[in-house]
Amino acid sequence: MKAFDANVSKLAQEVESQVLVRVETVVTSKVDELKEIITGIQGKKDARRCTYKDFMACKPTTYNGEIDPIESQRWIANMEGVFIISHCDKEDQVMFATGQLLRRAKDWWDTYSKEIGEDRVQTLTWQEFKQPFIKYHCPQSAVDRIQEDFLRLRQKDESIDEITNAFFNQLKFCGEIVGTERKKIIRYHSMLEAEYREFITPSKCETLDEIIDLARDREIEIKRQAERGEKRQVEKGSTQGSSKKPKTNKQGKKEASKGGFPRCKTCGKPHSGECLLGKKGCYNCGQEGHPYYNCPNPREYATTVTNRAM
Repeated sequence: MKAFDANVSKLAQEVESQVLVRVETVVTSKVDELKEIITGIQGKKDARRCTYKDFMACKPTTYNGEIDPIESQRWIANMEGVFIISHCDKEDQVMFATGQLLRRAKDWWDTYSKEIGEDRVQTLTWQEFKQPFIKYHCPQSAVDRIQEDFLRLRQKDESIDEITNAFFNQLKFCGEIVGTERKKIIRYHSMLEAEYREFITPSKCETLDEIIDLARDREIEIKRQAERGEKRQVEKGSTQGSSKKPKTNKQGKKEASKGGFPRCKTCGKPHSGECLLGKKGCYNCGQEGHPYYNCPNPREYATTVTNRAM
C-alpha cells in the first residue's frame, strides 16, 4: 500500500511538471505575438504620412486637358512616378493628383465628380480614376490619327534622338501595326533618311535597340565627314551628273565628214563650194546635157559630188 501511494505521488509530480512546461511555452509564445503587434502599431504611429506638401516637393506635372493621347499618357506616367517617390498613400493618390488638373482638365473633373457623388469620390482608387480619364482624353479618333502619322513618319532635319523619341511616343498606340520586334525594326529603318538606310541592314538587327545604336553610330560618322569637308554619300539609284549619255566614238565618226567639209545648211550634207541643190544640170560641173554620173570631168566629181551625196 505504501509503495502504491509513493508511485501515485511520483506520477502526480511528473504530470504537474509537464503541465507547467506546456503552460509556460504557450504563455511565452503569446507574449511574443503581443509584442510584435504592439511594435507594429507603434511603428505605424512613428511613420510620418505623406502630406500634400511632400507630394508637391516631388514636382508633379500639371495637365490642361488636351485631347491628346500622348500628353495624357505622359501625365499619368508622371503621377505614378511621383506616387512612388513620395510614398503617397493609396487613399490620397486621387485627391493629390487631381490637384494638378487645370483649365479644361479641371472642368472635366468637376463635372465627373458631381456625376459620381462626393461619397464615391472619397473612396475612388487611382485605377478607378484612370479609366474615365483615359476614355475622355484618349478618344479612338485621336488614336487613329496617331497611327496614321506613325505610318507617314519620316526623318527630315531631326537628329536620331529626336526622331527616335517621336517614334516611341507614337509606338505606344501602334501595337496592332507593329506587334513584333521585327516589324518595329523594319518600320524604324524605313523612316530614316537615305544616308542612314544605305549603311544599315535591318535584317542583321535582332532588337530595336540594336538598329537605334547603329543609327547613332552613323550619325556620328556623318558629323565627322562634315567636319572633314567630305561629301555625303547619295542614295543609291539617284542620278549622278548629267542625264545625257556621252557620245561614242562610233557616233562621232558617223557625224564627222570624211573629207573634213562643213555640213551644208541647205542640203544638210557636208561638201565644199556652192550648193547645187535644186539647180538644173550636172551636180559636178554645173553644165546641162548630162547627169552627174556621166560627167566628163570625173576627178572633180570624185572629190566634190561624192562627198555631197553622203
